[in-house]
Amino acid sequence: MTELKLAFAFSDCFISHYVLENVRQDVNEVFSRLFDHRPFLKGEIEYFKKEFEEKRGDREVEHLFRSLELITEIKEGQIEKIVGSSDDNLPRTIADIQVALHMCEDTLDTETKFISEELLAKKRGERTARLASVQQDVQEKLKVLEETYQEKEKAMRARFQQLESRAGYV
Repeated sequence: MTELKLAFAFSDCFISHYVLENVRQDVNEVFSRLFDHRPFLKGEIEYFKKEFEEKRGDREVEHLFRSLELITEIKEGQIEKIVGSSDDNLPRTIADIQVALHMCEDTLDTETKFISEELLAKKRGERTARLASVQQDVQEKLKVLEETYQEKEKAMRARFQQLESRAGYV
């Protein structure tokens, strides 16, 4: 009987273990379906990659080959022409530029000279006009002062004559 109980207990344990294992698998499957986004993301990434490659095609490769062809063409034919042309024309161009630079410097020196002479003459004229204005103003004030002095002098003479006549000296 103990063997039967033991077998029953074992089968009961095995069944509950089996049921628990099935429940665990079901829970894991539900969890992965709900929260594991790797399969979806992998599909989206593959779709994006496919679309990107189809739209772009081999444009970059074509551009690179075209650039390589141009560089090779320039390297083979144009560099020698440029070097020869620069050797022929560069000294004359440098000389022309130096002549133009000297002409510009001379023009600037002449302009500076005229500007400074004109400026001096203008300032001199302004000072002369200001001096004439100040002298005229001083003359007017001096004239007013002398008139006031003469009036005061006359008033004082009249006052002293009046005082002398009262005192009986005259």
